[in-house]
Amino acid sequence: MSLETQFAVFLLSIVIGTGAAFLFDFYRVARLSLRLGRWGTGVGDLLAWMVLTVVVFGLLLPANWGEVRWYILLGLGAGALLYHRSLSRFGAACWERFIRFADRLIRVLASPFLFAWRTAVAVFRIAARSLDGIRVRLRRRLPPPPEDQQL
Repeated sequence: MSLETQFAVFLLSIVIGTGAAFLFDFYRVARLSLRLGRWGTGVGDLLAWMVLTVVVFGLLLPANWGEVRWYILLGLGAGALLYHRSLSRFGAACWERFIRFADRLIRVLASPFLFAWRTAVAVFRIAARSLDGIRVRLRRRLPPPPEDQQL
């Protein structure tokens, strides 16, 4: 690889590191919003790093056939550090707004289905109580069943 190509890949790795840190901010904000417990955080950390690894490798693949050299790791770290020092507050605020908007949108879109579900459950409960009442009244009115007779 020529020196110019290596430098271009290094700059690309800085950009990828910045993007990876931005995506990690999404996970960080989502983890706080969802209030994941100890196990949820562990599983979330594992999934976040797996996804970030696939994304970073997938972005490096067309640039240098996925070769991970020391200057690429340096660029990824420099990009993440650059993002963390300068843009992390802005990125986290953007992700917080996005998550709030997505939460509201999901609630609005799900409300008709929840209303239909709750209505159906209420109807079935009323029907079950009515049938139970009928069963109790019939049991009181009917004579007890005959006992088995021995021959």
